[in-house]
Amino acid sequence: MERLEILCRVLGYSYQEKLEDIGLVPGQEADKDTAEVLAKQVELLEVTITARFKKLQALGVKLKTLWEFHNTPPKEIVKFAEVLICVDAVSASEMSGEKSLSLGAITKVTEEIAYLENRKAIKLKNKYLNKRNKLLKMIQENHQLPAEFNYDPQKKVTSDFPEEVAKLKPIMERVKVQALDRKEIVMRTEVVLESVKQPSCAKTTERLLRALKDRVANEAEFLFDGKDIKVVLNEIQVETKPENAKLPLEKRASSRLRDHQNTKEVTVELPDLPPTPYPSGVRSGHRSQRNLTWGNKPSK
Repeated sequence: MERLEILCRVLGYSYQEKLEDIGLVPGQEADKDTAEVLAKQVELLEVTITARFKKLQALGVKLKTLWEFHNTPPKEIVKFAEVLICVDAVSASEMSGEKSLSLGAITKVTEEIAYLENRKAIKLKNKYLNKRNKLLKMIQENHQLPAEFNYDPQKKVTSDFPEEVAKLKPIMERVKVQALDRKEIVMRTEVVLESVKQPSCAKTTERLLRALKDRVANEAEFLFDGKDIKVVLNEIQVETKPENAKLPLEKRASSRLRDHQNTKEVTVELPDLPPTPYPSGVRSGHRSQRNLTWGNKPSK
């Protein structure tokens, strides 16, 4: 009867009800038939407690992994202290907490696992989307297209987010490497495009454009927003001819220039930067002051 009481406490059953079902009264000795019924009942409960122990232990291992993934604080884990005890236990006989192997305890753990798995899925999806958006931004800033890296941004990803993130990493490395190789030409092209938008800078634009065309003349292949850089520069040169320069930009601009004009800048939150190497007053001062600052004599 003592074993029956322990089993009932751990499994969450009413000890008194089990005795009544068997036909036993506390403090009275059981006859032979009643003793056999008691033995069978204990045997049945032993099977039940072993099965629940194995189930809770498996759930506990899963729950522990989710805790590690989410960096769950101790104040939340302590609510499932019996689960940790179960994970560390060798057999069901080590479980003595009240209702520690009850159906309610197993249900509670199952629901917690479902909740944490849902949160994990959201975190993994957000991580993938952030990585994907970062890649697309890098490609855009580099004036390239995803197709140049055999990447399809329209591909729908609904699962296996860690695997998809792993696929993005080598692409990002390639973009970084190419960004360094392309930096000079991309920067100069962007400067030319900005200069075109300012009518007063026509002569400056012409000089910048001529220098850039000389620089890319020997480039075997250099795509700028999906178009050969030589074609882009030729289009800009046509747009900036004197007979076209008098027209409003929106009327004279090719698709290349209109695209650039309409491109929305992406706001990037930058960390605090160190102070500039020159006083702000000189930076915005007279040209002669700036020349003097950089070691040149002011023109007389």
